[in-house]
Amino acid sequence: MNFDAFVGIDWSGAKGRRHRGIQVAISRPGRSAPQIVPPPQGVWSRQAVFDWCVDILRCERALVGFDFSFTLPFVDRGAYFPGVRETPRDAATLWSLVDRVAAQATDYYGGPFVQEAPFEAHFRKPGREGALFARRHKVVEQACREQGLGAPESVFHLIGPKQVGLGSLAGMRFLSALRREMPKVRIWPFDDVQPGASAVVEVFPRVFLAAVGHSQGKVRSAEALTTILHALGSAPMVIPNPVDDNVADAAVTAAGLRAWSGAPDLWRPPAMGATVRRTEGWIFGVR
Repeated sequence: MNFDAFVGIDWSGAKGRRHRGIQVAISRPGRSAPQIVPPPQGVWSRQAVFDWCVDILRCERALVGFDFSFTLPFVDRGAYFPGVRETPRDAATLWSLVDRVAAQATDYYGGPFVQEAPFEAHFRKPGREGALFARRHKVVEQACREQGLGAPESVFHLIGPKQVGLGSLAGMRFLSALRREMPKVRIWPFDDVQPGASAVVEVFPRVFLAAVGHSQGKVRSAEALTTILHALGSAPMVIPNPVDDNVADAAVTAAGLRAWSGAPDLWRPPAMGATVRRTEGWIFGVR
């Protein structure tokens, strides 16, 4: 796949309008170092990320990787929300549902969704475990564990520093808005990636790190980041110690997408059958 830009976005699902956990990095074809995109007003909002993405997607053929789960588990139970009469049957319908239920929250915040019946019964939140809660995982998350690529947390488990559910729900609202605004952008693997079109993919930075032998957890030193970028075919960044791990994740994602985008097998993983593709999607880079 040929792209003009490779973008890594480290995400946040926190409540509010400014999120220091969000970082954006961009790589260009070749070996140049990833560049950190400075946020407007010093700190990114999710809306500012949306506006920036729309701008670059209109001007260039970009491959953009977001570090959040694009969907909820489906295959293990045959439904996102077993027992709910009108539970969605595909990813795009799920995005629309989350966006509609949480529509009153600003900056694509997804929190209201986990308070709304009948969906709240499926989540574990601080101080409350839903009656139907289970620590469910997508097929690709199980593959990550089996291949030693990390252990993604269940999106239904909303407790602790590793929780990813709120960020993923915010991301689903973001994807719903992106599909409305830019219907020609391909959201992989739900859409086929086509020549001349930009693409958006789900990423898990741990996959890139594990593939190059980094097993020490978060990347917090310039020396470690240089080693990882070199293994991904990238020149080093000029960056002081200690390194913000959100910055590192965005930079590694941008470099990793550039390094791996031309591998045909990564676009057609064998375990991604038709149902998985339609309902759960896949993490780019997992075979």
